[in-house]
Amino acid sequence: MILKVQKSILKSLEFLGFFDESMKVEIGKKSYLQVLSEAMADKMALKDHDRDLVIMRHEFGIHSPAENKNWKRISTMIASGDSKASGGYSIMSKTVGYTTAIATRLVLQNKISKRGVLSPIYPEIYEPILDELKSIGITMEESEELLACDDEMAKNGQA
Repeated sequence: MILKVQKSILKSLEFLGFFDESMKVEIGKKSYLQVLSEAMADKMALKDHDRDLVIMRHEFGIHSPAENKNWKRISTMIASGDSKASGGYSIMSKTVGYTTAIATRLVLQNKISKRGVLSPIYPEIYEPILDELKSIGITMEESEELLACDDEMAKNGQA
């Protein structure tokens, strides 16, 4: 397994040009992160007709002690952006930019009463943002399933 991971890392570094003669870095002038970022920005930049794709999946295990049941809740988003040539925005720009803009507007309109650096765990923050994102087509598909082991317990009257 480790050998497979090492080969994958080496293949990625080769793709980014780290083994090319043209890759010259003066030691101490840039951090490792700066060198990596510049190589990635150069090699992985979107061309005018390219579109980006975001695939995001969250899986949550939920246990209800009162009902003695376990669920798995899954949230999935698959979305692609527009090409620069079409005059549109990348999906990364949309998901980050629109969310930030909506939150900023809510603060300026005093619709968010909490102050400071906050995680979006408060309904007064995330509900209006999610509603507006949904209205412009940015959504997560939600599904939930009772785990199989609990189905058996329910059949046997143990739940």
